[in-house]
Amino acid sequence: MHQVLPMGAERRLRLYLDLEWIFDRLAMETSFRHYGPDRHPFRQHARAFLEQYIGRDDAVLDLGCAKGDMSAMLASVAREVVGVDHDAAAIAYARKTHTNANLAFHDSDALAYLKDHPKRFDVLILSHILEHLDRPEEFLKTFKDYFAHIYIELPDFDKTYLNLYRKDLGVKLIYTDDDHVSEFDRLELRAILDRLGIRIEAAEYRFGIQRLWCRVQQDG
Repeated sequence: MHQVLPMGAERRLRLYLDLEWIFDRLAMETSFRHYGPDRHPFRQHARAFLEQYIGRDDAVLDLGCAKGDMSAMLASVAREVVGVDHDAAAIAYARKTHTNANLAFHDSDALAYLKDHPKRFDVLILSHILEHLDRPEEFLKTFKDYFAHIYIELPDFDKTYLNLYRKDLGVKLIYTDDDHVSEFDRLELRAILDRLGIRIEAAEYRFGIQRLWCRVQQDG
C-alpha cells in the first residue's frame, strides 16, 4: 500500500497518522472491555504509584470519579475516600457496585461539597480531568488550597514524536481522545504548577501517561 498510493509525502504522513490514532483509540477502548477494573494495567500502574504516597490515615477526594473504579481502588489504601461527579447515572452505578465501608459517592458540584466539608481532606485526585477543561489553571487555583497534596494523571503529549508531527501538520486527530480540550507536554504542565505554588514531589512518565504527586505550598 505504501508503494502504490498515488500521493505525496505530506498527504501520506497525514493518512498514516490518522490511521495510527484510530487503531490506537480502538485498541484502548477494547482493552477496557477485555480487562475488569481491577485487572486493567491502566489501573494497576496507578495503584502501584499511589500506594507509595497515600497514607493509611489520609482522607481522599476523587473529583470527577465517574463510575468509581479509581475511588474503590483508593479505598483499600486510604482511611476514607469520597467520589464526586455530576453524572447522576455514574454515581448511582458507583454506589451499587462499590460498597466499601470507608467509601462514599456524591452527585454534587465538587467545590460546593468542599465548602460544606471544610478541612476534611488530605489528598485531591485529578485522574484524567484537566485535559477536559477550558481553563485548567484557573480550576487548579480554585481547588488547591483545600488540600495538602494533589495527584494528577493525564495523557503525556511527549509520549511520541508522532504528536509533534500532528501538531506541525495541524491534523484534527491529535489528542488521545476527541473530547479533550487540550493535552500537555511535561514542561507546559510543570510551568502551570509552578505558577500556582504546586510542587511536584514525584513523577512517572510511562506508556503515554503523566502521573504526578504534588504538594501544595502554603502561602507565607
